[in-house]
Amino acid sequence: MTRTLALVVLFMLSGGRALAAPDSTFSREPLSLRSASGVALQAETGRLLVPENRARSASRRIPVGYLRLRSTAAAPRTPLFFLAGGPGQRAVSRDPEGLDFWLPFLAVSDVVLIDQRGTADPALRYAWDGAPPMSYFVSADSAGQHEREMVRRAAAAFKARGVDMAGYTTVENARDLEALRAALELPRISLLAFSYGTHLAFAYLREYAAHVDNAVLIGNEGPGDNLKFPARMDTAFVRLARAAAADSGIGREVGDLAALYERVIARLQQSPMTIPLAAPGGGDSLRVPVGPFGLRFILRADIGDASDLPVLPRLLWSIDHGDPSVLAWFLRKRAGAALGVHGMNLAVDEASGASPERRAVFEAQARTSRFADVINFPVPWSDGLIGVADLGESFRAPLRCDVRSLFISGSLDFQTPPEQSAEIARGFRNATQLVVENAGHEQTFWQNPNATPVIVDFLRGVDVHERRITYPPLRFEPLQGPGLGLHPAAAH
Repeated sequence: MTRTLALVVLFMLSGGRALAAPDSTFSREPLSLRSASGVALQAETGRLLVPENRARSASRRIPVGYLRLRSTAAAPRTPLFFLAGGPGQRAVSRDPEGLDFWLPFLAVSDVVLIDQRGTADPALRYAWDGAPPMSYFVSADSAGQHEREMVRRAAAAFKARGVDMAGYTTVENARDLEALRAALELPRISLLAFSYGTHLAFAYLREYAAHVDNAVLIGNEGPGDNLKFPARMDTAFVRLARAAAADSGIGREVGDLAALYERVIARLQQSPMTIPLAAPGGGDSLRVPVGPFGLRFILRADIGDASDLPVLPRLLWSIDHGDPSVLAWFLRKRAGAALGVHGMNLAVDEASGASPERRAVFEAQARTSRFADVINFPVPWSDGLIGVADLGESFRAPLRCDVRSLFISGSLDFQTPPEQSAEIARGFRNATQLVVENAGHEQTFWQNPNATPVIVDFLRGVDVHERRITYPPLRFEPLQGPGLGLHPAAAH
């Protein structure tokens, strides 16, 4: 039987849905699922074995897992491949509430959730096996030295486990995506990408745009945007200060938020605030000091997230008044960063690198920025320790693309700001750009149900350039006393 005839037979046996010929590197099975709202879904779960390092002929094979949710439409459009963020976040999930999230998309097409290489592999995770790093949140130097040692130990552990870290790059991720498309016998696909997923999407579009019908790109990190600019975080802080000053609830009391920040930094520099944290064995048995770096570390993670912005003035105000309760909430949320690393995350960022020109801009901004020590942390302390080759300027070059694309960004997102999306979109001849007012990074997609109808219409072929995606205006928790219920840290 010829391969063509075999594929025809397999197509007929599968009820009209293409199946690849039997292959030891590709396996799949049907699945029935039910969403939290009770909707029954037909699905397919599987995995494709790909070379860990395509530059080595003897490279071992590693799995790329996927979950294909079947469309509820009578005539589905091009299957939609979802590319998750991180790097290092898993996409495959059978969580019933998560399945409800995808229902509007399934009314248009199949949705294919993909676990990028390494995201589901425990061999790529390293947990710190030394004494708790008690001075981690005191200064950038103490945190950086710990990160350097932790990444060094992690790299040795990955090597001992047989992992070839050289294969964990965005280019290899893009080739995996193409291999999965081919294995599923799909002539064309659409992309839905968020955060790092857009970085991956751009790499895929550079090489395989001929296979893409539509690209929805949310919270965009361009090919050369891996190194973040500290001035953008400074701008985000100024924007927060202005919003706090204009707020009818806290404006008069908080006054100049920038002056409050400087006062708090000076206080923590002179005397770090001690916060009780649970030890690895349980119980609040650790007393962790937090200095200026620790506060900036927290702000770096949360100042671009509209869900945390409402309590940030209260965070600064409470520290200034000797109250550790809000700081303790945030420290407990972020303390895990000191206790482990994800090899895929480190390797991908190391490989994407930065151009000499971008590094020069960073250095110039770092001389005056409040946040230069945290904006790309753990870089530069972890530089070169994973041992992945830089992908070079051809990878980071601006992209030219004809694929019909929708760019979405949040007005309060400093990590992937609207101006960054606009710069990338200039190379796309068929692009629509939408800015979600009052939205941070997460509120452009996951935490904003108002985004879904616009995206779904775009995937249906509708022109959405005059549509608006809304998010509620920023409100602040009071600086003291009972909170308004806007943020859990204000309840402490």
